[in-house]
Amino acid sequence: MKRALVPLFTAALLSTVAACATTVQAPTQAPALGSDAKIVAKKNKTGTYAVTLDVTNLAPPARLDADATTFVVWLVSGNLPAVRAGTLAYDEGDRRGQLEASSPNAAFTVLITLEKDATPASPSGKGILSAAVAARK
Repeated sequence: MKRALVPLFTAALLSTVAACATTVQAPTQAPALGSDAKIVAKKNKTGTYAVTLDVTNLAPPARLDADATTFVVWLVSGNLPAVRAGTLAYDEGDRRGQLEASSPNAAFTVLITLEKDATPASPSGKGILSAAVAARK
C-alpha cells in the first residue's frame, strides 16, 4: 500500500511546485517576426523571482539588423529605468536564445533589444519583444 502512495504523492507534489510558476508566451515583433518567447517566473526561497527566458525560431542578430551583434534582455519594473538582465545565450544552429535572470519584483516587463555590444547602459537598439509578466507572490 505504501509503495502505491509514493508515486501519487510525488506526482501531486511536482504538480503543486509547477503550479507556483507563472508562464507567459509571447510572439516577437518586427524585425524578428515568427519567433516565440516563453517566459517563466517563479518566486524562490530568498523572496526574489527566478526568470527563465527561452526564444525559439530566432534569426541571428546581424540578419535582423546589420549593426547588431547580440540580443540584450532588460527587465523594467513600473516607472523605473530598464535593468540589463544579460544577453541571450544564442545558438545559431538551433535558432534559439536562452537566459536565466532574477528580479526583486513580481511584476515587470521583459524587453529584448538588438544591440551592437553586450553591455549597453540602456536599451538603444531595435526592440524585438516586450512582454508583461506578473508572477504569483
